[in-house]
Amino acid sequence: MAPSDWTAKRSSDFYFRGATGVGLSTLYFLLGYRFFPFQLPVMDTVLDRLVFTLRWQICGAFVLFMAMRGVMYIREKNDCAADPLNRRGVEMTQVARNILQNTIEQYLFHFVAQMVLCTYLTSETMKAIPLLVILFVVARVVFKVCYEIEPMMRVYGFSSTMVPTLVSCFYCFYCFVSYGAGYGLGN
Repeated sequence: MAPSDWTAKRSSDFYFRGATGVGLSTLYFLLGYRFFPFQLPVMDTVLDRLVFTLRWQICGAFVLFMAMRGVMYIREKNDCAADPLNRRGVEMTQVARNILQNTIEQYLFHFVAQMVLCTYLTSETMKAIPLLVILFVVARVVFKVCYEIEPMMRVYGFSSTMVPTLVSCFYCFYCFVSYGAGYGLGN
């Protein structure tokens, strides 16, 4: 296979996996939003919605902790990996550190988007927050498992994490431009 053929196949696989992740995430969100089984509390104020959203963020923080634990586990099991300056040890922890780094980046972006998003949602539309958090957690697990099997397969989990967060950010930016920074505050 010529190098250009390999690159074309790799790009094709990348886009297929990304589109699959986005498609499944969209289907999950639409069905979840329609058939969400939980009764949410009435959240009339921005503060109520912020507290509710902040409490849900513990699920994402747990995923972040588990990614940290993945690196620690490798270092605990191997003396070479325990030394962060040992080149062989660095290589042994590379995949786990890549997963951790991406999870930190994604969680920060996800967290900020959720905090802003909840200020523009109503009490009735707050079911989007738990759905997005659950999607984040599941997508991060898929990212980790797929990355460890084959690094290019991580696209499923990555796109299922990144695209909903980007959509949330674009929606927040739209609301910010349309309604202003003072929307929903005061009387």
